[in-house]
Amino acid sequence: MIDRGAILCIIDGMTDEEFDILQLPHLYSAMRRGAYGSFRTVPGGFAPESYPCIASLLGIPGHELPRRARGYLEAIGEGIAVAKDDLILRGSWMRVDCGGRICGVSERAPSFSPPEQVSYYSLGGYKAVLILTGTASLDTPVTVPPYAAIGKLVEDILPIGNEVLQKVAHQSLMQDTVLLPWGESALCALPPFRFRAAAIAAAPIVKGLCRAMDIAVHTDPEFTADTDTDLSLKTEQALALVRVNPITILHIEGADEAAHRRNSGQKRAFLRKVDDEVIARLCGSGCTVLFCSDHGTSPATGEHLGGAQPFVLVGTDRKGDLGLLPASAATELLKDTVANRFG
Repeated sequence: MIDRGAILCIIDGMTDEEFDILQLPHLYSAMRRGAYGSFRTVPGGFAPESYPCIASLLGIPGHELPRRARGYLEAIGEGIAVAKDDLILRGSWMRVDCGGRICGVSERAPSFSPPEQVSYYSLGGYKAVLILTGTASLDTPVTVPPYAAIGKLVEDILPIGNEVLQKVAHQSLMQDTVLLPWGESALCALPPFRFRAAAIAAAPIVKGLCRAMDIAVHTDPEFTADTDTDLSLKTEQALALVRVNPITILHIEGADEAAHRRNSGQKRAFLRKVDDEVIARLCGSGCTVLFCSDHGTSPATGEHLGGAQPFVLVGTDRKGDLGLLPASAATELLKDTVANRFG
């Protein structure tokens, strides 16, 4: 038995209005000698977010995806216990300018005491999880995700239809920050991944999604889900896990976070670092590797972008332009490697 499976490397938020693969020489070289194309990653009826886009890359059809799962998945990604009647939300600390408009994500989470009906869990940085015990009605709260709130007045993007969530936002509003609740969800089930797999990730949404799909999650304190993550260690772990798992999922988050901060230079520098420390090493490993983006993220606006997302496949007999494919084709492109080595 050949001792290696395949690696699915997801570079979160890689693309934007100025993205050019020529700026990533190792990825461009891989494209020239391997296969390439684009994936349709956003399922019908969903916004371009990591949850539905990555779930689609992992082979879940859009009609099988729970519409409201974001907060729940982030909670289980961080090991936060939830009950079937809980209303679970993500929270994002956002910066507010002197005119009362949302102008980006906050660099930090201020000290915050929520209303007594709410359990508050900081996930580090600007991220949090909010749980309203025993109130799992998904019909009443209408929330605005942070990437859609940029440039809007705080008063225009507060939750609608839930007095407790409105109280959370009002209590959190300080001179230049506000906690924006969004991603309302309840306990739900996702179909299991079709292969035995391992995932290397730090982002709570990715850890939660993988755990919900029965994918073993590997993380490390050096993995930060931002531009300061240890890329070399992540790559080493991927190359170790691919020897014992049919598919290893390597998720890299920093480009998305830099773009949310509207820092174009930081995003470009991080992608070059990914090219040098991750892509070059994986391409030289002899493994089958599929590199792709889940969605775009604009450093000009801080917003997520839909549209076709590029992929590059190395280590197989496939060559040239494979065209525009559904996201579910990601695992199909790796299936032969998996079947031959672990079948």
